[in-house]
Amino acid sequence: MPLKEVFDQPETMWMQFRRRLDRVQPYCRVASHTEAEVRDILLALERIYHPSFPALNLRQWTGSIYTWLTHPLLDPQKSGRVLMDNLMKLVTTALEWSYAQGEKDVSPKMLEAAAELLTFRRDTIRVIDAEVRTDANQEQPTERAE
Repeated sequence: MPLKEVFDQPETMWMQFRRRLDRVQPYCRVASHTEAEVRDILLALERIYHPSFPALNLRQWTGSIYTWLTHPLLDPQKSGRVLMDNLMKLVTTALEWSYAQGEKDVSPKMLEAAAELLTFRRDTIRVIDAEVRTDANQEQPTERAE
């Protein structure tokens, strides 16, 4: 357990924390989430991002988000459950794009584009540090008819 070393520290705060853990199973791992749990997570994210997005209403998209994230490419075992990693990637990507456009809420187009990025274009490699050429004399590639 990566956090075990932290929890085992001798400081009073960690000792009190350890006493509150279950004695039989002190650590738990949540592997994936149901649709109801996704709704609860989206509510928590609405509260967290409220300062930047005062009109944020992610809960209304619970059904769509759940459907996108249980796509066979993201849920190959067909468990019908959503991984937290995929949920956070989808939501934070859509929120970043919305914030860049100065919106007060996330649009369904942004959510759908982020979902598409996670599913259909997840293996696309993008060069992010390449120099962009703006030279007017740069040769344009020509198409060849064969």
